[in-house]
Amino acid sequence: MKIYEHCYQRLKEIFKEEPFHIIAIAITGSSAYGMNTKESDTDVMGIFLPPLSYILGVDRIDQLIFKKGIMPFEGTLYSFSKWYNLMTQQNPNVLELLWHSDNMYVYEDDIFWPQLYEKRDSFLSKKLKHSYGGYAWAQMQRLTKLNQKVNQNTKRLDNFEKFGYDVKAASHVFRLLNSALDALVDHEITVLRPERQFLLAIREGKYTYEEMRDMADEKIALVEQAYVKSTLRNKIDYDLQRRTHID
Repeated sequence: MKIYEHCYQRLKEIFKEEPFHIIAIAITGSSAYGMNTKESDTDVMGIFLPPLSYILGVDRIDQLIFKKGIMPFEGTLYSFSKWYNLMTQQNPNVLELLWHSDNMYVYEDDIFWPQLYEKRDSFLSKKLKHSYGGYAWAQMQRLTKLNQKVNQNTKRLDNFEKFGYDVKAASHVFRLLNSALDALVDHEITVLRPERQFLLAIREGKYTYEEMRDMADEKIALVEQAYVKSTLRNKIDYDLQRRTHID
């Protein structure tokens, strides 16, 4: 069964006979970044419009999580309101849904999605420096600390013990910082990373911890400079948000 069909059937189980609408679904994660390996999982993200009772607040659902093992993929489908709120807060993963390569989209409707996609440039603000930077900082804090997820992943644990730091977390640091730099300078999110060979080299432990930290410090300085010079608006245009509607 295809990804769209899995998502549709799961939503149908939840909403029963009430009408709902899937707006978009994309393959995300390492496959979208161009960093997937044969061990990589399939990650998905999408948006759905719930039944009217949920929109009016009689009932509520913010997201639907798919777990590996139960499904042949893992990821999250967000209600439109939840996704839109996270997007205006410049959440990296959620914001990127508007900027994937065409072949990463499993499904796009022809009613709501074009209205969002057409305005995607207007959904960027300098606030992304803080959101992307915050996620990068969180990954930096994990470099020399074994968390539960690492302990459960034999290969990741082996790499940690071999290289002395979490190389996968390190690759995420540079991906996030580079993405923020692109957005601040070029006003677009590049999901398929042009520096993916460099990111894969980090994951393969080609750089020492000290080298990686030095490069990260240099990249952070570049992001700070780009933030000061960026012509992006300081925050999302809320007048634009009010004008953005689903006909």
